[in-house]
Amino acid sequence: MATFTVQQNLELLGKYRYTEIQCMEIMGSWAYTMVDPEIKIGFGRGMFQDSVHADLIGKRIPELKGRSERYHSIPPSDEYVRLLEKIWMTQDELYRMVALYRVLKPALVVAYRRHLDHLELPADEPTAYILRHIADEEQDHIDWGEKIINRLAGESNRTEATASWRRELERELQTAGGAWGEGHKPGTHSFAKTHPHSKLPTRDIRWDIMQNPSEFTEKNWSFDNQEGKQHLLHDLLNSEFITVERMGRILSDCPDIPWQMKMDMARQAWDEARHAEIVQRRLEELGGHVGMFPTSCFGWEQDVNRKDPLERLALSNMTFESESCKHLRDWIAKAKKTGDTRSQQLVEFLLADEVNHVLYGIHWIDELTKDDPERRKRVLGYPEQVLADQHPVGVYFKETVNAEK
Repeated sequence: MATFTVQQNLELLGKYRYTEIQCMEIMGSWAYTMVDPEIKIGFGRGMFQDSVHADLIGKRIPELKGRSERYHSIPPSDEYVRLLEKIWMTQDELYRMVALYRVLKPALVVAYRRHLDHLELPADEPTAYILRHIADEEQDHIDWGEKIINRLAGESNRTEATASWRRELERELQTAGGAWGEGHKPGTHSFAKTHPHSKLPTRDIRWDIMQNPSEFTEKNWSFDNQEGKQHLLHDLLNSEFITVERMGRILSDCPDIPWQMKMDMARQAWDEARHAEIVQRRLEELGGHVGMFPTSCFGWEQDVNRKDPLERLALSNMTFESESCKHLRDWIAKAKKTGDTRSQQLVEFLLADEVNHVLYGIHWIDELTKDDPERRKRVLGYPEQVLADQHPVGVYFKETVNAEK
């Protein structure tokens, strides 16, 4: 069997990286409209892992003398890009899952395995190491997605409809030349993952979401009693889902931000997905359940509809996440005082992550406005503009946050 040259490797690696990034952005753009909470959590993990896949490939490309930017993202063909656009535009939750986990990602795994058969070893062992790792992890994604698809299809009695949708996409994928773009020149078509104005994220019927910030009343709950813990954890659970969603929106809405910033946003999506699992589990251990109290999505509309991602980070990471750090410290102290060692340990893990999220906001605002004082002034003034007439939210400044390091 013929082995790939360096040039052939470069072309294919660029196509893989393009697809991994597209998968990350598609999940990010969908997360806030997916009703199923298990899918939101899975997307949080998937966004991060796909960003790691793209990063691993991106580091291998210049090692193969692919230093030109064109090698780092190569659409396999115009037909392939239009298929991705069609998948992204799909509104149905089940069809979305079928497209990603029964068509697109399986085709990518096939391409990785096939590529491995053509590698010149040991000369190209570094590429083999990367592709094996990514293929195995993508197969884990597919296995997870298959469980979700079977559940959704069974609940809606749409097994045959999903099979027909799958066949349609597979035909189009084959016509497009697959992930390799066989028989086609690299694509030039592109599409933007734009969204209409969003007032609230989507939640399932268990949630009672306040429709107006005026419904919010100051939190008088305390973490040193059972009811207080239930209130606070329930409120935090919704906030964790919100942050998975808003990080996904930055990834999909702002494709031109620096790559390392994308990695940080994807990492935060993963962190918050884990937090949602942790918080819901502890809430249920304490006798609570999702939907037991009304909850607020305050700040959502002011965040995800801003064109400047730094304004989003100033409001959410530097302001709301800073406020969250204050509360989590208080919870830790009260859990320790009352002997609730399990809550104390779990909240300590949450706090460690949240401090890093505040630092993401500080770093990227500093980095991307260092030569633009007008933008910096506007970005840092945005939280005060939003919060002027709302319930009080504290802000940690740089010196305070750095003390946590």
